[in-house]
Amino acid sequence: MFQLAQMQCSVRVQPKDWEKTRTQAITDELNKKYANKILHNVGLCIQVFDLLHVTEAVVHLCQDGAYQVTADFRLVVFRAFTGEILTGTVMSASPEDGLRISMGFFDDIYVPLACMKPGCVYDQGEGVYVWKYEGEDLFLDRDEPIRFQVLMDDFVDVGPVAELHLAEGKELPAPYTITASIADDGLGLLSWWDQADEDDEAADEDAGEEEGDEEPL
Repeated sequence: MFQLAQMQCSVRVQPKDWEKTRTQAITDELNKKYANKILHNVGLCIQVFDLLHVTEAVVHLCQDGAYQVTADFRLVVFRAFTGEILTGTVMSASPEDGLRISMGFFDDIYVPLACMKPGCVYDQGEGVYVWKYEGEDLFLDRDEPIRFQVLMDDFVDVGPVAELHLAEGKELPAPYTITASIADDGLGLLSWWDQADEDDEAADEDAGEEEGDEEPL
């Protein structure tokens, strides 16, 4: 889920930040540039992990007095891998996009209807998906914790089309999306499986009591 990506970047530190240590000033500038940004084919940047190497500073005395360095560093990035099982919360549902899941820091996770459990249908009135299981209607309500398995991830380079979409009033495509499944056993709302575990424990206790009540031969 979380990985380290090695990067190199030119960093400019303004005079107002000279009171910071060199490491802290450079790290802060890198976090301003990368934190919460999607890097194409890399993932969602979380924060700088460490600095590997920093060149000697070049001070621009005739400009703004800032100094400039080139830094080799490592970033903590979020990128899900195929087959990984993760937990999030139900964010929304629609017939077009299926189920949308949020992990708090990342919201573009989608479960299409074909990747839900057999018997799942979209309830137009409630605006949610329902799993019809053994005569019961199990609702996938918003904000419910949910366990899912990653099927694939997809990066879209939105740079070349960004201005065109904005000019036409269109919404920009998400630069990074995850397609997931909740079809297998153990996947889906956590409450489904918590209740199943409780029922199994109760059945085991009842079976134990019955064995204890049997008369010896």
